[in-house]
Amino acid sequence: MTKKVKLIILFLGFLGVMLAANFVLAADFGISQVNTGLAGSLSSTDPRLLIGRIIQVSLGFLGAIVVVIIMYAGFLWMTSDGEEEKITQAKGILKNAIIGLIIILSSFGIATYILAQLSAATGGTGGNVGTGNGGGGLDTGAGAIGACTVVSTYPASGQQDVPRNTSIIITFREKVKLDSVCIDSIAKTACVCGVTATCNQINPAAVRIYKTDLGDACTSNPCPAGSTNEKNAIVGVSTDNRTLVLSPSNYLGSPDGNTPYSIKFTNLIKRASDGVSMFKTCQSDFAAWNFTVSNKIDLTPPVVAPSSMSPFPDNLQDTPLSITPAQVAAGAVTVKALPQVYEAAKIDTITASDTTPVATAVLDYHGSVTKFEVQVTNAAPNKAQLFDVDNNPLGIADFDSNGRAVFDGFMTLTAVSHPVGSLWDIRISPEKLADNLTINSTVYTFATSSENNNILVLPGYTTETVASNTVAKISGEPSINATRSGSVINLTAKVGGKSGNDIAVTTTNSEVIEIIPLKGGTDRSEVKKYLEQPDRPMNTVIQVNFNEAVNPLQVSGSADEASSSIKVVNASPTSKLGGDVCSVNSDCRSYKCDSGFCVGDYLAGNFVISNGYKTVEFISDHECGINGCGEKIYCLPANSHLAVKLKSADLKICAASSDCLTNGPFSTCASTSPILGYSTCQNSIGENYPTADLSKLNGVVDASLNSLDGDRSGAADGPIDFYNDNYQASSTENINKKDKYEWSFFVSDKLNLDPPVIKEINPIQAEKALSLADPVNITFDKVMMNSTLTTGSSVVNNGTATVEHHLININSVSPSPLGYWILADNQDVSPLDGFPDITVARIFHSPFIEAATYKTQVGSGVKDIYQNCYKPSAYIPAVGPACGTTEEKPSCCFGQATSTLGSNGNCQ
Repeated sequence: MTKKVKLIILFLGFLGVMLAANFVLAADFGISQVNTGLAGSLSSTDPRLLIGRIIQVSLGFLGAIVVVIIMYAGFLWMTSDGEEEKITQAKGILKNAIIGLIIILSSFGIATYILAQLSAATGGTGGNVGTGNGGGGLDTGAGAIGACTVVSTYPASGQQDVPRNTSIIITFREKVKLDSVCIDSIAKTACVCGVTATCNQINPAAVRIYKTDLGDACTSNPCPAGSTNEKNAIVGVSTDNRTLVLSPSNYLGSPDGNTPYSIKFTNLIKRASDGVSMFKTCQSDFAAWNFTVSNKIDLTPPVVAPSSMSPFPDNLQDTPLSITPAQVAAGAVTVKALPQVYEAAKIDTITASDTTPVATAVLDYHGSVTKFEVQVTNAAPNKAQLFDVDNNPLGIADFDSNGRAVFDGFMTLTAVSHPVGSLWDIRISPEKLADNLTINSTVYTFATSSENNNILVLPGYTTETVASNTVAKISGEPSINATRSGSVINLTAKVGGKSGNDIAVTTTNSEVIEIIPLKGGTDRSEVKKYLEQPDRPMNTVIQVNFNEAVNPLQVSGSADEASSSIKVVNASPTSKLGGDVCSVNSDCRSYKCDSGFCVGDYLAGNFVISNGYKTVEFISDHECGINGCGEKIYCLPANSHLAVKLKSADLKICAASSDCLTNGPFSTCASTSPILGYSTCQNSIGENYPTADLSKLNGVVDASLNSLDGDRSGAADGPIDFYNDNYQASSTENINKKDKYEWSFFVSDKLNLDPPVIKEINPIQAEKALSLADPVNITFDKVMMNSTLTTGSSVVNNGTATVEHHLININSVSPSPLGYWILADNQDVSPLDGFPDITVARIFHSPFIEAATYKTQVGSGVKDIYQNCYKPSAYIPAVGPACGTTEEKPSCCFGQATSTLGSNGNCQ
C-alpha cells in the first residue's frame, strides 16, 4: 500500500510540473492565433491570463487530491486502535502526501515565475485585445500609462478598426529628450528632432512599431537592416516637447483584412530633465500597447461634433432687467498685545547637595515640568537616575568617560565627579510655543525673524508694529486683501460672493489675537431677459469637441503657437487688428487696447488638448479670482462678444494626374483656381482628396492628416471661408462658406463659482463580481473641463505654498501593472435642448486581475467648465454620492466621510 501511494504522489507531482511547463511554454506561442481563432471567442481574455487560470485550476485539482490523501492517512491513524502497523502505514502515506504537495506548490511557483519572465521578455505585447475606446490591451508595460509617465495614446490600447493611414500619438508627463527619439533620415544617426530638415525619423530601436504576429524584430540597437518592424515614420513634436506624433511613411496593415499591431517605447526614450529612461520609475522600464488596423484608408475629414461646443452659439446678447452686485465677505484681526514668540526651555538653577560635586546640563526638553532631580545611588554607582518633581522615574543613563549622562528627550548632565549619593536639583523654565495666525491652510508664525512665513515680533514693538508686519506678510494670500488701521487688520475677500464666507482665519491665542470671521459675502444676482442662449460667465473655458482624434500639434500650445489653426477673437466685424488705434479694449480683435493701440489679433491664453485628442479647450490668461481650492481662475473679457475660428488645412497639391495615381478614386489632378489657387486630386464628382499638404500642415487635421470639414458636407473643400454654426443649415448666411469653421457667443460680467458634484459612480462602493474589462464611470452634475479629467496630479503654487491636487486615478495592491486612461462624454439630459448638461468620465483600463480590490480616486484637481474644483464636501442630498461629508470631514473615503488622509493626500 505504501509503495502504491508513493507512486501515486510522485506521478501527481510530476504531472503538475509537466502541466505547468507546457502551459508556460505555450505562453510564448500562438497568442495571436488564440485571439483571432475560434471566431474570436477568446479575444476578450488575455491568453496569458487564460493560461494562468488553467494552471491554477489544474494544480488546484492536484492539490485537492493530495488533501484527500492526507485525510485518508488521518482516517487510518485515527481508526488504528493502537495497531502499530496501521499507524506506520498512515505515517508513510502522510509523509508522501506532503512531499507531493511540496512538488505541486513548487511547480506552481516555478510556472508563475517563468510565465512572468517570458511576458516581460516579449515586451508585454501578446494577447492585447479590447474594444473600441479601451478596456484592455496593456501588459507588462501597462504601468507606464496613467499610473506613471504616459498620459494618453492614440490609437488607444485595444482599439479596433484603426485606419491604415493613421498617425500614432503619445503624450508624456515630462519633456522628452528629443535626440533619444529621432535619427537623421540620411545619416541614420541620433539627432534632436526638427533641428534639421532631415532629422525627423524615429529611432526604430527606441520606438518599435510592428505586426503582432511577426513579433518585435528590433531587439538590438541599431535595429537590424532586414527587420520587419516599421522603421520609417516621421516624428512631429509639440511645442512643450511632451507629445510625439508619429506618421508612418507607408500604410499600416493590409488591404486583405485586419492586422494586429504592437507599439513599444523602450527605455532608450529619455527624459529631458536628467537623461535617464522615461520609464525608470514605472513598474516596467518601457511602455507597450496593441491595436488592430483594418483594411480601410481613412478619407473622411474631421468635423466639430454638432452641438458639442461650449459656450453654445448665441446671436443675441441678454437684456438686463435688474442687478444686485456681489458683496465681498469682510472680517478683522486685532492685535491686542504682543504675541508670544518661541522660547526654548532654559535652566534656571542647578543646586547640588552638600557632598555633591558641581554639574552642568544642556536641555533637550519640550514639556511642562519645571523641576528635575538627578541621583547616583549605591545600586548603580556609575549611572544617573532622573526623576520629575513628583519623584516619578524618567530614565537611567550611564556616565561616559567625560562624565556625561544623556537622558533622551530631557537633558544631558555633565558631572566629571559623581560619587555615590550625589544629588542635583535642577529648576527650569519650560519652553514657550509661538503664537500663530492661520489663513485657510497657510500658517503664519510670530517669531524673532521674518523668514518664510514668520511675522517679525521683537522686544519693544507696539501692537501697531506687529499689525503692520502681519499685513506685509499676508499680502501674498490668494484669497484675501488686508489693510491696517492702528492695531486692527481689516480683511476682505478678493472675489465677491458667498464663497468668501468660507475663508478660515484662526489663531492659537485668541486673547492676544482677536479674530472676527469673514462674513457678509453674497453672490451677484441678476435678472435678465434671455433672448436666445444665456450669456456665459466670464470664467468659462471654451471647449471644442471633434468627432474623432485630431493632430494635437496644430491645436495646442499658446494662442500664438496655435493661431494658424485656431483662435478666439472679438466677434464684432468692426474690431481692429493689432497696431490699430483704439480707445477701449472692445475696439480690438484681441480685446486688448494698450496705450491707444490694439495689441495682437486674438485673445491671449492657452489651448489644451485632451479626451483621446478629441477635445480642445481655451483658457484665457487674464486672472480674475480664486476657486474653492485656492487656485487662480482665468476670465474671458466681461460683457464681450467672442467668436472661435478654426481654419482647415491647405490640401495636398498636384501638378499632373500622375501625381494622383495612388490616391484612387481621387485620380484626376484638377485646378481649384481662383478659390484655392492650386490644383488638387479630385474624384469623378469633383470632390477633393482630403489629405492636407504635409509640407505646410497649416490648419486642423485629424490623426490621418485629413483636413477639417467645417461645413460638415462630408467632403474636404479646403480653407475657403468660415461656415458659421450660429446659423441654421438652411440659412443663406452660409452659402459657399466652407471649410473653415466658426461660432460666436456672448460673455457676461459675472462668475460661476458653484463646485461640481458627482451624481453617480459605477461600479458602486464595494461592488463585487465585476467585469475585468468594463470601464469605471463617474457622472458629474455639470459639463466638466475635459483637460482636468486625466490621470495623476497637478501641482499648483497658490502664492504662499505649493499644493498637489490629485486628478483621477485607479490603483490596487496587486503587483500586476495596471494601465488606465480617461475618456469623457458630454450628455444632454435635462432639458433636452440639444446642448450637453453633464459629463460622464470613463476610466478605461487594462484587464483587472481576478479577486483583486481596486480603488478609484477623484481629486480636487478635477474642475468643471468654469474652473471650479471638485470637492467631496460639495455634497448635495439626493444628488451626490451618499458620503455625508461635512466641513469638519470634507473627504469621502470608501463611502465614509473623513478628515484624515495619508501624507500623500490619498485615502488611507
